[in-house]
Amino acid sequence: MTRHVILAKPQWQPHATSPVLLAMPLAELQALDSLIEFMTEHGCTNLGQSDCQVWARLNEGAASLALAITAMENTDGPDAAPLDVLRKAQNALSACEDFRGVPRETRRKYTRSISLHLEDLPDDWRHHLAHIRDRIDDGEIKLAPDIYERMTRKICQYGWFLQQAGSALDFDIPSLRDFYTYETTRISNRGSPLSLATVVATMSDLRDFLRFSRAYPKRLSKEMGRLLRKLREREAEETSRKFAALAAIDITTIHPRAQAILDAVARYPNPAQRLIQRNRALAIAVPPLTPLRREWHDLRFGRDLVWTEGRYRLRDYKLRKTRHRLGRETYPGSVHPDVQHFVDARLLQDDDPRYLDALRAAAEEQEWPLFQHPDGSFVSANYVSQVWSSEFGTGAHICRSIVYDVVFAISEEATLAGMLLNDHTSRQARKKYTGDRAKQAALAAAGQELNDIAAKFGL
Repeated sequence: MTRHVILAKPQWQPHATSPVLLAMPLAELQALDSLIEFMTEHGCTNLGQSDCQVWARLNEGAASLALAITAMENTDGPDAAPLDVLRKAQNALSACEDFRGVPRETRRKYTRSISLHLEDLPDDWRHHLAHIRDRIDDGEIKLAPDIYERMTRKICQYGWFLQQAGSALDFDIPSLRDFYTYETTRISNRGSPLSLATVVATMSDLRDFLRFSRAYPKRLSKEMGRLLRKLREREAEETSRKFAALAAIDITTIHPRAQAILDAVARYPNPAQRLIQRNRALAIAVPPLTPLRREWHDLRFGRDLVWTEGRYRLRDYKLRKTRHRLGRETYPGSVHPDVQHFVDARLLQDDDPRYLDALRAAAEEQEWPLFQHPDGSFVSANYVSQVWSSEFGTGAHICRSIVYDVVFAISEEATLAGMLLNDHTSRQARKKYTGDRAKQAALAAAGQELNDIAAKFGL
């Protein structure tokens, strides 16, 4: 907005010829005008710190407050009454923006250390990959859209392994077995063995390459199938450990734990620490009733999450893992009303609840992330699971099992709703995520039903 347009407004007319306003840098005049417009819109007769903070959050943060402060000092003098709350608001927002408790750099800087470049692969491998890509583009291969990228990464990794071992770059049973041994014993950068899910994904992608290239003997694909069966037998052991972790969780304590964290926010003197605690409470409270796998870090207001009909709802949302499958394109999820105040707290932070509607509208218009660090950077992909691991000893994936635990206690029919919440369509998936407590509840319900039937016959 130009200086001429601003000074032409009714509230500026009495001062339109002021030398101070005419000489004031345009950015400062724009900030002061925006603040006055905000006060008028929201009925702020006495400007408070929360008013200043919300205005700044809807604009350029602490930088906009600095401009408004300088402009007001020039127009009303250094002792102007509103300057005190403006400076307090600036200090609070700066404390978040300058917070050093979270690294500003990307935590994981990928360097190609166990993988070849695509151009370093043998010509026939690159030819087969190109042929597979064409078949995917033509719709002949109907699998996950990222199947080509996955296969390419795993083949580059397999080629690097063969090169390091001094072997010829080829697919044969001895080489595949050696690579299998390497993957199942390899230590990750975090100092622990690769997860079985990672190894299964690697071997599955290599098997897909062998199948879809149509250039290798079927016995190679069969050998890969046998290796995958071994891995899935070991996965069953991991599943039992997962249910042991689930059994150790009293699910009735999850919501109270999140609420306790939220209630204790006020005892943290630094606004950045208060923001972190609200993030933590939100990460605990919402996933059990909306189990989204590892997608929480990427949710955006407006783009994904909208406030409508008195509830935060996912709009036209597609879960990454299954979005390519027909009939599973959209996920009808929402934030349960019992926990949506955790989302409200994320939006409000330390500010007056009367600004909630304005902050919701701004969050949707500007597509704010659901989770965000105090300095404005995004949380990591596994942020929610890290919170769950620190609180309950297992990642947020356990939430899908918690859903089945709850619905089994209701009825067999209710498990259909549980499958919908978990984005499962097969009974096999339901069985995989059903814990012992849920099964015991179902068995007890079935036993009671038999007793009721027997009673009717006088038995």
